[in-house]
Amino acid sequence: MMNSILALAATAQVLFLGSLAFTTDPYSYYSRSCYSRSRVKSAPNRRSNLLRSQPNDEDPTQIGGDLVTHLARIDKQWGLAKRNEIGDWQVLELKGNEQQDGSDIVYLLEPASGASPSCVIFFLGGAVLGQFPHIAYSEFLKRLAVRMGAAVVAIPYEVGLDHFSIAQKGVKLMKSALIECEDVRGYSSSIPKYNVGHSLGGKLHSIGMAATGIGEDIAGCGMISYNNFGFAQTIQMARAFANELQVSKNPRFGEGGPMPFDALFDLASNAINAVGLEFSPSPDQTDQIISKKFDENMLQKTRLFSFQDDELDSTGRFVDCFPSGATEVSLLPGSHLTPVFLRLGVDDFPEEARDMASQASGGFQNISFGDEDLLDQLVDEVSNWMLGKPPTRRADFSTSVAGLIDAEVITD
Repeated sequence: MMNSILALAATAQVLFLGSLAFTTDPYSYYSRSCYSRSRVKSAPNRRSNLLRSQPNDEDPTQIGGDLVTHLARIDKQWGLAKRNEIGDWQVLELKGNEQQDGSDIVYLLEPASGASPSCVIFFLGGAVLGQFPHIAYSEFLKRLAVRMGAAVVAIPYEVGLDHFSIAQKGVKLMKSALIECEDVRGYSSSIPKYNVGHSLGGKLHSIGMAATGIGEDIAGCGMISYNNFGFAQTIQMARAFANELQVSKNPRFGEGGPMPFDALFDLASNAINAVGLEFSPSPDQTDQIISKKFDENMLQKTRLFSFQDDELDSTGRFVDCFPSGATEVSLLPGSHLTPVFLRLGVDDFPEEARDMASQASGGFQNISFGDEDLLDQLVDEVSNWMLGKPPTRRADFSTSVAGLIDAEVITD
């Protein structure tokens, strides 16, 4: 019975909106151990079996849903087209210590000019989309990297209920990747380091900084569409995300006709409430952690970026953790998925790989999603923040209800 409920919840939440794919171990609460420096080994031409794996419909603890399947297909195309060119994504395999079996990967984007980077950006994406950051966020990160002359380390992760463990692993990968960049690739240890996260990625960065103290070593933390919803609330807000993705209308992201969204979401929400599933730390616990660990110095380094038409945003909740005026928020036109811009064409692949790429994309010659103008405005605002400039438009969050926001726009 429990497996059926979990499968139903995951199906409603992932199959139709792609906002969560989880393991069913909500009880392994977090420890406060920090990770030590570990040596790394570069393997740019190797791929991770983890990110190649397909959803297993027979196992309700490993459900990825249609969005993961389609992103995995695009990831396969990326692997076919990859030419290891300067200025394009590279795969770095990071080896753990002797007690750790296997290895993890991150994606590295270095300046196309071949010059030493001016800074390093550590990026965590949103749920599910963050499992394929080099695909879902490639345009955003490439444009930001060009603007700043930066190197980008995009950290993939599989979502779960234990956000603390995911955040800790993200910190470990950040440290390992930094050692690789400094010891093997010759990066200067003095260049600034920035954390940038989208949606759940913002929450994970905030937990990681609060729990490990790495906030002292970074120049800034930018959180785009910060999200700190509870598990049941995430299901309730799935309708908005599903409408934005237009899953039932866009054949590029799914097949078949319209689905009974409302009935499935309501049933999944009731099932989740019945079994009491919740993220760890919960939204309230996250607020407590942040309010205790983010001091004045850390808040001065932090910028939140919120979109006018974003119903999945918890920026107001973050702001409410601190005295009025302690946090800066940039308000931008757009919605929760503004950082996601996909533009892939079969013609971009080597001739010998085009047939396979076409099959992997379901027969479509081109795949596109997102608004390029809104994306460029976001790139401008984030790069301006990194350069020390104030928000183009400030948002004064006077009211926050259940994670949603009521913003008053203040134009400088």
